[in-house]
Amino acid sequence: MQNSQTLQTVPIRWGVLGAATIGVKRVIPAILASASEQLVAVASRTILSAREKFAHLPDLRLYGDYDSLLNDPEIDAIYNPLPNSLHAAWTIKALEAGKHVLCEKPMAVTAEQGQMMVEAAQTSGKLLMEAFMYRFHPQTIWALEQVHEGRIGNVKLVRSSFSFNIMVPPHPHNIRLQAALAGGSLMDVGCYPINFCRAVYGHAPYAVAGRVFSQAAGEVEIASSAVLDFGDGRFGLIDSNFALPTRQVCEIIGDAGSITIPFPFTPPVVDTEVVLSIEGQTIHQRITAIDHYRLEVEHFGLCIRTGTQPTFSLDETLDNLRTIEAIYQSAGHPWPLS
Repeated sequence: MQNSQTLQTVPIRWGVLGAATIGVKRVIPAILASASEQLVAVASRTILSAREKFAHLPDLRLYGDYDSLLNDPEIDAIYNPLPNSLHAAWTIKALEAGKHVLCEKPMAVTAEQGQMMVEAAQTSGKLLMEAFMYRFHPQTIWALEQVHEGRIGNVKLVRSSFSFNIMVPPHPHNIRLQAALAGGSLMDVGCYPINFCRAVYGHAPYAVAGRVFSQAAGEVEIASSAVLDFGDGRFGLIDSNFALPTRQVCEIIGDAGSITIPFPFTPPVVDTEVVLSIEGQTIHQRITAIDHYRLEVEHFGLCIRTGTQPTFSLDETLDNLRTIEAIYQSAGHPWPLS
């Protein structure tokens, strides 16, 4: 029987589905940088391109199809950064193949799909977690701790935005703009502000009112905005956009102060700060630079080794999916489009 010290040092062997940019530039380097995680294989349907991308990793196994990776007995966990429309099918296949799965956000296209994925995890006895990496960054943890300790009193308003421009110059082939791949600003980046609001208030909103803009019928929305009602005069204001300059911010406002996170979701790997305003004082809490992708994969790996559930729960994941659907429904935007 392995003791706790041994469990801490047994590496989790990872396989990655596809060669998506976030995997190549963020998650794979995070796995490689970790002493507790091990990258074993990548599967790509464009195998020649994958060989070029991973030429610097001669020991890496490269598969030309996803099933071969799932059937590899020397892989413990799968990272799934495939397009949104493929998350559910391949995550369920991975779970059924006996692999734990870290799936990119949003975990599914619909809440119904998400529920099927959760049930597949329960049936397989394997862990499943949605990859909201920002939840593992110390600045997020510190900000939420101040809220839960009552530092800014009773929270009445959370404002959160996430935008960047992929419309000028046009990027028509970007998967974020493909209806068949379940793109859209709310799915791609609006899911972060929704998740943050729920993390602050501790439960899903009771009602939402949303508006979205798409350039033509049958196309994904490129801008969204919504009011989330958490009851008792507590609200969340969120927006996402593919046609505005790069911008992200979170502001938590209580009846005794406020907290602002200038770069909440994709902070650079440099020292950051959270601004706490209380009792006429402005406190700049400095947060030491760290790779939150590495923290994410290490947390998931530790949960696998110890048999514990991830801190970021599937209840939050399902709440996020339901809220996305409710915003689209409120805005009269048919979903899914494909």
